[in-house]
Amino acid sequence: MNRSNFRAKGHQSGAAAVEFALVAPILLALVAGIVEFSHAYNLQISVTQAAREAAREMAIEDDQSAAAVAASAGAPGLNGADFEYAFSPGSCTAGENMTVTITYPAPTLTGIFGSTVTVTGTGAMRCEG
Repeated sequence: MNRSNFRAKGHQSGAAAVEFALVAPILLALVAGIVEFSHAYNLQISVTQAAREAAREMAIEDDQSAAAVAASAGAPGLNGADFEYAFSPGSCTAGENMTVTITYPAPTLTGIFGSTVTVTGTGAMRCEG
């Protein structure tokens, strides 16, 4: 049997295995990157919602501890004890805007881009009188 007949009959499994070995790591890295990005984006949305809830509570009640409880309730999938708050200004004055910034460190899923990711969410509401 000559080489041309050998190739023509589809006996190229070795070449396919080598091609797969070259492409598979790139595809797996791409999938892992998509998973990490999706996880970080979901965290960002949750932390921003928590900051909005905290700003709303501050605008109505002007109580930072109640705002922290509202923030934890506004992001049920996250550990509210890990939230770091920044209130600006420190207390509400009628007609002024209350801005709450929450910073949240979270572990990554795959560890490709590091072991943790820190997301920050900001919420603002006009203070009642």
